[in-house]
Amino acid sequence: MDAAFFLFRRTGFTRRYYRVGVEPFRKIQRQIDAQECPYDEPPPSYDPEYGEPAFLEEWIEAGEAAQVVGRSAVSILSDSLKLYFKALEQQLEFRLSRDGKATATKGGFLEAYRGAIGEVLETDWTNCPVRFDVIEQIVLARNRAQHGEHLSIMGARHDPKTLTKHRDLIFATEGELKMWVDQGADPATWLAPRLEITEEGIGAAISEVETLAAWIDARISDVMARRNGQERKDQ
Repeated sequence: MDAAFFLFRRTGFTRRYYRVGVEPFRKIQRQIDAQECPYDEPPPSYDPEYGEPAFLEEWIEAGEAAQVVGRSAVSILSDSLKLYFKALEQQLEFRLSRDGKATATKGGFLEAYRGAIGEVLETDWTNCPVRFDVIEQIVLARNRAQHGEHLSIMGARHDPKTLTKHRDLIFATEGELKMWVDQGADPATWLAPRLEITEEGIGAAISEVETLAAWIDARISDVMARRNGQERKDQ
């Protein structure tokens, strides 16, 4: 199996899925901001005495819906990465060791496969251009998105585990991230940055996954050559 080929198909799909999926909700927000039809006239129930803009609830709901699309895109990307690693097991003919499986259970599949694939490729990853902190945030964001905080809240905030390891969050607004850092960057604060999926963030995450796959794929022929050479020596 050509693991990279199928991964790139999935990452391409994820890009298109996010872009097409959020557009109807972003359009609603743009129309409300510009007071375009059908949001050019306040509804009969609107009371200006409350001081809130007309269609505020619709604007907020559209933003929440866009975030739901974003979180599902991150989930697709994280699952694709895990399936890619499993496909590499077949392509490179290796299996996670007992220690590797223990690492996966305790520290996550990314750490386990990074160790196992590093052994197969005979690399310590120091010459790999991939930002593994971004790759890890994909998995962390996916896990966080699967567990709601409160019935009254559609979104989620980054958990202490993520905030302890990462300050340069790709799935957070610049304003909230700066405020959190300025207030001491306490991982346990209830004012932690929200999990915010943007086109820039999901694009950066996908690019790192693709860079990782391309880097690994470029070294697979060397692995096979070493194995063939060793087999000839053993004969």
